[in-house]
Amino acid sequence: MTINRLKILISMGLGLCIVSILAGAIVRATGSGSGCGASWPTCNGNMTPELLDTPAMIEYTHRVLSGILLLVTLLVFLYIRKYSSDPILIRAANLLLFFVIIEALIGMAIVLLELVAFNTSLARLIAVPIHLVNTFSLVALYVITYCILDFPVTQLNFYLNNRFIISCLLFFLVAATGSITALSDLLYPSDSFIQGLAMDFSDSSQILTRLRVLHPFVAIVLIVWIFFEGRRLFVQENISSAAYLIILASVVSFIGIINVITNINIFLSISHLFFADLLWGFYIYSNMDILYNSKKANI
Repeated sequence: MTINRLKILISMGLGLCIVSILAGAIVRATGSGSGCGASWPTCNGNMTPELLDTPAMIEYTHRVLSGILLLVTLLVFLYIRKYSSDPILIRAANLLLFFVIIEALIGMAIVLLELVAFNTSLARLIAVPIHLVNTFSLVALYVITYCILDFPVTQLNFYLNNRFIISCLLFFLVAATGSITALSDLLYPSDSFIQGLAMDFSDSSQILTRLRVLHPFVAIVLIVWIFFEGRRLFVQENISSAAYLIILASVVSFIGIINVITNINIFLSISHLFFADLLWGFYIYSNMDILYNSKKANI
């Protein structure tokens, strides 16, 4: 297998990560998490679901995508361990395998403990954001692994930069609060934007409903921060990266605002999450690009 084929395999893994995130959001938004019952990896005790059972098909599709992601990640790990002596690449492969196994274990636990559909327990409130943040970590590692092949570097130290650490914390907070907000929208829907806003600040509302106001506030902080990061890239004459960051941040913000005003639409919700994934992945890529170019400048 050539480097180009390995890049294709890594690109497949990255694509599967994003599709798996979106599929999980569809499962949650449609309340299909219990479609396959409390059985794993089977679906209601069978290897395949009933074709006319829509919730089971939605949940089963998500499981299949996650299973393919696990296999692709395992192939990437085995190939790199067998044919590469690059310690940075091997470390990235180890982390990829670690996070994809954690992803599978979290998914299994959610199913077996029945933290799905309309379950309102504290355990689900904890599990859902952890699940999404872990997948975001997997997306980041796939981008980094691809960049290591594309931008040969001798060390990875950008993650020690305070600005990068702040960015990651903000992205993870937005992802975690976003998953809580999406869960609240499913469990405690409102008839209109005004009613939903009143529910957010009502003392009689469920704690999950009152927690969803955290997402827009944290998201605003992240978007402002990303605009400053874009300005920093612009000053460093990385104009294309700055433009992409600002455009993606603007698109994510616009779709999120429209989604809230229209009282949550599944198409807008999935689109919002998709562009958020792209923003996160491109932010990681831009940092790898900066690292590579700074190394070249010092040669």
